[in-house]
Amino acid sequence: MPDSPFADELLNPDDLDELAHLLHEFITAPTFYAKQRLVEGNARLLLSRAADSALAGLRLSYDGDPSVQEALDQHRRLLRRCREIGVRDAFLELRRLLGERPSASAAPGGELDEAEALALVDVIGEFITATDWSDSRRVLDAHPELLSSGADAVFERLIRTHEARRELNVVRQLIVHRDLLRRCREVGSDAAFERMADPPHELDIIAENTIAVLTGQHGERADWQEAVRQSRIRAAELGDGPMLSLLQAVSRLLAGEAPDVIKPELDGPYAACWARILAGL
Repeated sequence: MPDSPFADELLNPDDLDELAHLLHEFITAPTFYAKQRLVEGNARLLLSRAADSALAGLRLSYDGDPSVQEALDQHRRLLRRCREIGVRDAFLELRRLLGERPSASAAPGGELDEAEALALVDVIGEFITATDWSDSRRVLDAHPELLSSGADAVFERLIRTHEARRELNVVRQLIVHRDLLRRCREVGSDAAFERMADPPHELDIIAENTIAVLTGQHGERADWQEAVRQSRIRAAELGDGPMLSLLQAVSRLLAGEAPDVIKPELDGPYAACWARILAGL
């Protein structure tokens, strides 16, 4: 094996501009699958000596911010490993290191072996990074195993893993797509994807689901509580005060508080949504 894992090819100015764009995409890609796909499609630039040097220089510009420096170091090491052992093997190695690789016991009854669980991680990555819902449907049609209980268990494991890393954008994507697959199992793929392509208003969903779990579908309460919690995180990140107030009130209802002691300060459609929930109870 040569002393350096990097190619000696010199890059022209246009290549350097493209490399800067690719490095930004690589660092900010929300999932390992998206990062892997980016490297596989742009190996000449991302696995070059220039890419390694650019990341080293970028690290120096963040002197005094150790969290950013560590993230840059991780991406630099990953690209080096891609060059040394191959892209797929480098990403498999990283998943093992970070604990994203689900074990067979992650699925009910342990019906997944290690290879099957790992294959599902890759398919889930492709599913949640599809360009649109039509592309997501294409992935599902090609991989019906996404509708299995084992896939649901792998989703749960990935959600917990990314929650622990505070990668909330990835967590949201996983939850949205997990819930879509659950709905596919309940009402069929055509109906589930039709709803995704033409979704009802968010406030209608909040009212309908909250009323449903509090008046009959008690077994779904935990799932809806988690969905509301994730929506509260997003509302807080976006600075959406009215939505946050509504979701906090809904969370209190789901936790068992009496409706008459919860008095959120809401106006307009948010107040109407809250009134609809109370009327439905």
